Amino acid sequence: VFLCDGYAGSAEAMQAASLAPVLGLDASLCLFTSKFALSWEKERDIMQLDAEAENFQRELERIVGQSMDESRTRECRQSIRSARDAEMPLGRPVVRANDFFPEKHFQVLAACGYMCPDPYTGAESVQRVGEQMFRTTVRLAGERGQKVVTFTFRLMEEGHRARLVFRPLLVRFFNGEDHKTRRVRISDSGRIRNELQTLCSEALEYDHQTIRVHFEGIRPGVISEAHKRKLFEVLCWYKQEHPVWFAWLEVVAFNDATHA
Repeated sequence: VFLCDGYAGSAEAMQAASLAPVLGLDASLCLFTSKFALSWEKERDIMQLDAEAENFQRELERIVGQSMDESRTRECRQSIRSARDAEMPLGRPVVRANDFFPEKHFQVLAACGYMCPDPYTGAESVQRVGEQMFRTTVRLAGERGQKVVTFTFRLMEEGHRARLVFRPLLVRFFNGEDHKTRRVRISDSGRIRNELQTLCSEALEYDHQTIRVHFEGIRPGVISEAHKRKLFEVLCWYKQEHPVWFAWLEVVAFNDATHA
């Protein structure tokens, strides 16, 4: 079973390409550099070049239509080499989802849930059917057909606590949930890592397998000073109490070089 999800554009592109057969469509992909600075057809043609060729810069400038400095040329070479080292299917104008699994046959199943009424399928939105009880519609779509399933569920918490269940873990801590009394799961490590990369990527420094959080680099418009101090407290606690699960984390304190 392959589950495609993520924050990068490549994850969503691969997901869309693999789901195309559900709609009777044929989807193709192009490999781009990591900068996306040029039009799509130029990005595509650059990735077809031989990074080791003597005439690489001349061919690169021909595609771009202008001279390229050493720094930009080096970046393009590195993009091609990285794709080659990752065994991406180079040397062809387009690739398809099947190209990533050349010796396998796979089918696709898409699961969709709806918060609001869906104008395309007529699926109903989430509806309240009782005290703390709700009904939601899920549509399963595959190459051979579709199935609509209705779930009815009851929230175990009430009011403010019930709303926190659907929020990111760090946001729940910002809004009053006690991280010290909450049951800790190993999945918290991955959740917090992903949420840091979403909330304050500009304040993160990557060093091999370590992510170092520089709190001075977090903009006030992203996380308030009060929430920033709460975040520092939470991360230090997880690092101290669960050092194995949070071995990837390093925290730089406020206004100094103290590490945790």
